[in-house]
Amino acid sequence: MRSRLYLALAAAAALWIAPATASPAPPGVRKLHVAGGAVHAAVGASNKQVRLTLDPDLQRAAERLLARSGAPEGAIVASDVRTGRILVWASRGKRDYVATPLAPSASLFKIVTAAALLEAGKVNVATPVCYTGGMSAITARDLQGRGATCTVFGEALGRSINGVFARLAGQHLTAADLRRKARDLGFDGEVPIDVPVAPSAARIPDDALGLARAGAGFWSGRLSPLGALFAMQTIANDGERVRLSLLAPPGAHAGGDAAAPAPRSTDGRGLRPEVARTLRSMLEVTTRRGTCAKAFRKPDGTRALGTMPVAAKTGTLVGGSPARMFSWFASFAPSDRPEIAVSVMLANDIAWRTKANLVGRELLEIYFGRRRPGPVARRR
Repeated sequence: MRSRLYLALAAAAALWIAPATASPAPPGVRKLHVAGGAVHAAVGASNKQVRLTLDPDLQRAAERLLARSGAPEGAIVASDVRTGRILVWASRGKRDYVATPLAPSASLFKIVTAAALLEAGKVNVATPVCYTGGMSAITARDLQGRGATCTVFGEALGRSINGVFARLAGQHLTAADLRRKARDLGFDGEVPIDVPVAPSAARIPDDALGLARAGAGFWSGRLSPLGALFAMQTIANDGERVRLSLLAPPGAHAGGDAAAPAPRSTDGRGLRPEVARTLRSMLEVTTRRGTCAKAFRKPDGTRALGTMPVAAKTGTLVGGSPARMFSWFASFAPSDRPEIAVSVMLANDIAWRTKANLVGRELLEIYFGRRRPGPVARRR
């Protein structure tokens, strides 16, 4: 049943999604291996062996989760929010997909639209918005009239309501507004990091319908998991663009130096602090009662990670050649005192085994489970 459903969606999505050909990328990070209690890899065109900042145990866990997912291609990347230190850089497939913009940004692009609307002062969390349609596409008719269903803006991001973002983008934003904010948040251009990476590319049409579609996550370009991670880290840091670091500091020795706090380096500001805090509260809706609420509930009805607040955004689109079901999970936790940011992208066959939100949740459980006494649900 599920397979037939996604085959139908794939046919519909062909109208919206270009073939899933990845942009040209640097050689990336390859041949990761653990030696002397640290992770090493070949980086760049020279194949130079370098020591990385990765957490060996968390890296192994991420690689196991990717293998278990069964996805032909996928990636997990995680960072220490406070310093920008990369903790996980795991890829599955024929190339390094962490820094490759393979997948459409899909509904993750709603983060960009929400940020642009909030910074322009056009909406707040209590702003009522009525909309029509938009379940799997945005048409010109969806942008007309008063709308048949109403909600408030504060609920729309976590519930990923296409019609809300299409209408608001069309009414209040220009293509330049979206392009500017996409660059601020890592959805367009290169992410500030100490290794060569391929730039993500936002595609924002100038016509009214194209702009509305892009604002809702249709035709909005391709994004690397690293770009999604940077967006979450920026929001978690109250809008400050903290540079990411993958290379261990010079002079690091075996036994944990790579895990020592790195100097925090910033690259300007991507959001005003008050806007970042508003986005944080909107992203918490995702795991509480939005698109990821089910994934954060265990079979016995208890909540994964207990009472810990988790900010997240999901995205799903079907398309490409060969056909893929792309799923996204981008997150940081705890959202009230952020420690870790996580980005997961899976490019599944149409008959899929698991989605990115479940993989991301499991990685968060592993991270917090080993650091807290007793069950993962317990908090200090």
